[in-house]
Amino acid sequence: MVAAVLLGVVTLGAVVMTLQQVSVALWPLPEGLDPFDPAHAEAWTEYLQSMPRAAWLLAMTSEVAGAFCGAVVAGSMARDARKNVAGIVVGLGLAFSVANWVSFRHPVWFVVGQIVLYPSAYLAAGKMLAGWGPVRRGRAGA
Repeated sequence: MVAAVLLGVVTLGAVVMTLQQVSVALWPLPEGLDPFDPAHAEAWTEYLQSMPRAAWLLAMTSEVAGAFCGAVVAGSMARDARKNVAGIVVGLGLAFSVANWVSFRHPVWFVVGQIVLYPSAYLAAGKMLAGWGPVRRGRAGA
């Protein structure tokens, strides 16, 4: 179960990073801006305020899509309690998002959207996993 959760979190991170790299390619950071450098805090805030809504939407959905994909991967690996394992991954994804919300200002619609979408991601992953039937143990064909 721990391995399933870990692989789910790795999948979550990979999906988020991939989609957010798409966002950076479409809407590049200003030259020289380092969002992790405290000296650039004011420039980072200005950049965030100027970001188009589509960039925010892609960032919002990248995190929820990552949680969904991670939940499906983790749940598919779990022999038992698939929905619980999927729920752990979605819960961790939400925790990562909350940490992000408090690290810098986000539009209200972004936060509300994620609050609505995370449970939807869990329910969708659970529905998908439930349709896969029981996991067979032992050798194939046994």
